[in-house]
Amino acid sequence: MSAQHTEEIPQAHDQAAEVAHAWHHFHENVRFFACFLGVVLLTVVAWNINFGPTGNVIAIAVCAVLRCGLIAYFMGTLFKQFSFVTWTFIFGALFLAGMIFLSLWDSEVRGIGDPIKDRINIPSQRHVP
Repeated sequence: MSAQHTEEIPQAHDQAAEVAHAWHHFHENVRFFACFLGVVLLTVVAWNINFGPTGNVIAIAVCAVLRCGLIAYFMGTLFKQFSFVTWTFIFGALFLAGMIFLSLWDSEVRGIGDPIKDRINIPSQRHVP
């Protein structure tokens, strides 16, 4: 039993390389936190400013998209490879976008809903034989 197996020998660690690697991850996380905090503060500022009826919706939607994009970026950095989890996130985002589109398409609100139905139901444009 004098032969040693290579898997039993502890590997030497380069402490300087490990510290540099840890600092690299720290700086990545600090940048992400700063961006995310900035978007959250931007959302708070946008919430307190009146941009008008459609401007408010656009401002809050842009802030929400930015927050979702940052969260998706962070989740993407957790899964470095293009894995099954990444495909699941992409499918979930496309599915959500499709469901939002379908709910808006079926909406009763004029200008948002089905343009074919809206065009037919306008009294001034009905064809009367």
